[in-house]
Amino acid sequence: MRSAECVDEIIEKLAATRTAVIIVDVEIRRYGLEERVTALARKLGLPVVSTFMGRGLLEQAPDVLLGTYLGAAGDPAITEMVEEADALLLLGVIFSDTNFALSQHRLDPRRIILAFDRTVRIGHHVYTDLPIDDLIEALIGHGWPKAGAPEAIRPPCVVYRRKLPPDNEPISPSDVATAINDLFDRHGTMPMTADVGDCLFVAMEIENTALAAPGYYAGMGFGVPAGIGVAAATGRRPLILVGDGAFQMTGWELGNCRRYELDPIVVLFNNTGWEMLRAFQPESGFNDLDDWNFAAIAPHLVVMASG
Repeated sequence: MRSAECVDEIIEKLAATRTAVIIVDVEIRRYGLEERVTALARKLGLPVVSTFMGRGLLEQAPDVLLGTYLGAAGDPAITEMVEEADALLLLGVIFSDTNFALSQHRLDPRRIILAFDRTVRIGHHVYTDLPIDDLIEALIGHGWPKAGAPEAIRPPCVVYRRKLPPDNEPISPSDVATAINDLFDRHGTMPMTADVGDCLFVAMEIENTALAAPGYYAGMGFGVPAGIGVAAATGRRPLILVGDGAFQMTGWELGNCRRYELDPIVVLFNNTGWEMLRAFQPESGFNDLDDWNFAAIAPHLVVMASG
């Protein structure tokens, strides 16, 4: 069977390497494969990183997940580990600018094993009609072709900032991430949703936890409705990161929280502007927004949401 041939080729390729890394992305969540990927990584002794769009995967497996690959914008240890690896096993990964535009080196296709959309590509070999869940199960059940397993690559894990100092300095987006990490240390992690812009990139500076965000299409206005959906679907209290522009679009959906007995925490980044639009068209005055004084509005929203 071609599926057995594919699995044999993957194992032989991994066994011949000194350094290999597993990269995970959206299909792992889409098909409910996080636990099986974790089992595979532990069996092979290989570290795992997520893509930008896969951020939030494997939140329950800190022993195998080392962080998120962001190329030149990410943690240098993770960037070096990925870009210098002898082999990369990409599971459910979408090749797009969102995930790989900031790569410092073009990933060599001869080093890549890509399983996506029922197709597996190993260098120039292509195996079609092979679902990713079947592939992962076959890899878990496959015997290792030589004594022992590859030594795990263990660079320093990403150290997320903690202990926000109580000073009078202006608050930066990274300060918000630090404060949330302190919150998580005291009360435990929470699932997060994020809108586009600063709040989405701040999510990369927060301890890894379940995250839903519009990373692919970058559509504005996703954060608050998504947070309500997470709360309704999971029963967990979500943390919502949203900018002022996006909040003006869909933030008022918080008014439905009382009806459905939901209680999300919302962190609103107010820079009085459409900053993502300004980056592409800085000369346009419509990117400047009034300060809506959200701090004054908040108590009324709390009454609306909680009754």
